[in-house]
Amino acid sequence: MKNEVGEYPLGFHMEILELPPSKILSFQEVQKSTEFNESRTISPNFGFTKNVYWVRFELKNNSNQRDWFIHVSYPLLDKIDFYESKDKDWNHVVTGDSYLFRERPLEEKSFIFPIKLLPKKNNTYYFRFESEGTVQFPITVYSHERFLKLKEKENLSLGIYYGILFVLVIYNLILLFMLKDFGYLYYLLYISFYGLSQSVLNGLAFQIFWPNSPHWANISLPFVGGFSLFWGLQFTRSFLNTKKNTPSWDKIILVLMGLMLLLMLSSFVFSYYINIYLLASLVMLFAIVVFLVAVVCWDKGYKPARYFLIAWVALLFGVGIYSLKGFGILPANIVTEYGLQAGSAIEMCLLSLGLAYKIKLVNSDKNKAERRMVAYKAKLQDAKLVSSRLEVELLKNNIHPHFLLNSINSTIIWLDEDPETAKLLLTSLSDELRAILKLSNKKTIPIKEEVEICKRYLEIMSLRKESKFEFLTEGIGLKDVIPPIVLLTLVENGVTHGYQGKNAGSFVLKKKKEKNKTKYILFNDGLPTTKSDSLGTGIKYIKSRLQEAFPNKWEFTSRFVMGGWENTIIVFE
Repeated sequence: MKNEVGEYPLGFHMEILELPPSKILSFQEVQKSTEFNESRTISPNFGFTKNVYWVRFELKNNSNQRDWFIHVSYPLLDKIDFYESKDKDWNHVVTGDSYLFRERPLEEKSFIFPIKLLPKKNNTYYFRFESEGTVQFPITVYSHERFLKLKEKENLSLGIYYGILFVLVIYNLILLFMLKDFGYLYYLLYISFYGLSQSVLNGLAFQIFWPNSPHWANISLPFVGGFSLFWGLQFTRSFLNTKKNTPSWDKIILVLMGLMLLLMLSSFVFSYYINIYLLASLVMLFAIVVFLVAVVCWDKGYKPARYFLIAWVALLFGVGIYSLKGFGILPANIVTEYGLQAGSAIEMCLLSLGLAYKIKLVNSDKNKAERRMVAYKAKLQDAKLVSSRLEVELLKNNIHPHFLLNSINSTIIWLDEDPETAKLLLTSLSDELRAILKLSNKKTIPIKEEVEICKRYLEIMSLRKESKFEFLTEGIGLKDVIPPIVLLTLVENGVTHGYQGKNAGSFVLKKKKEKNKTKYILFNDGLPTTKSDSLGTGIKYIKSRLQEAFPNKWEFTSRFVMGGWENTIIVFE
């Protein structure tokens, strides 16, 4: 070791002795063993195995530094025995994730062994590694200065990763409460437990969450990993709408979700060796199934699947290389060690954007449906108006002949008895009918024009009944409008049914303006003494014309009051 170099990977500078579990050797026997072989990789990785591995290497200090750190960067090793030669004796340190966290030489998420080696001196060191999970031991020697820089970079990268995760959790939590979409809930659970599983893989969980629970630390990975994958699959079902888009694959996902739950239960029952092997296998199966489902949904034209697939390619790449590293197919290095975290960070960001895109599509479809509904309602309203108009026309055809025939019958009588009066009656009748025909096809007319029609009608009725009728107004302006023949129908009903045996009558139309409505009150001093079908037909005609002119913004009442009869039309603004 030299002054200008502060980092020494030992992969090619150490010897390895591999022993089956049944062969137990003491440290003294290992020292005398001739079966050590030179390491052929920079980061030895033997995958899932129950074999025991001894490592031997020698360090020679050609620098001026005394303090060095031996770093075993893989944090999931169950038991590590470290032997350091010291004054013709051996210093023995035992640690691993099956021991309390405070028993480590340095309380770090990975395994750090401080050593002191005087300048120009050399020393021999031994490691013994045993684990039920993946057995890999990337070993590096650092100077004090270089070690501090290493921790600084590690903390920065972890801070960025978990900072991104925290922001995504808060962002999607807000969206969950705002939009109340279960897709955000599944995504929240997925990224939360995925982040927790990552903290188990990199050793932070043991350091922060359960430093005094080595048993739980040993089974937490299959449990938390299975739970994370469970919600990842549920999010996949929700995001890709697999139940609708690909029912057969949806059933496969449900089966896989059931296997994840069984893995979680298995973590409390079977050994870590079995559970971690199952987890690695299910992770590979998970990656393949999710990828294929996304491809199928994309092929079927489901637009969000495109963004989903792009997001998951990054994660699936990281999952794949990490699993292959676990099986010992790929070596342990910075790409296989941290590729999973980098891929998951990219995937989480892209999935969040994809989820937002999906919600945008849903809202777009919802808006289109709402626009179609508005158009449908408009067409329905037009159809109702046409229907109402037809009904009005039928009612007019019923009302006008009724008035016309009564007037003609009176004229016939007067032709014999008083030709001069008959002539006046025919003249007034002609003016009346001309005005009715001119205005009846309009939706609304000025009330003053309607009042003139009513006055002509009363002139005719005065001649017919040898009575004196008058029509008065109060507060009626030039801008006040009403559907044609509405007031005339009320006046005709009043004359026909309210003045039996009387030779005079008065009609008074008043306007009252209130906050958000206008009232038109027509009072006559006659009292109905007979009932007729024409009265019901006239009211139906009035209501139809009001609905046509003021859709759902009107009211009509007719009632007996002191001294006569009162009809009220209310028009809302």
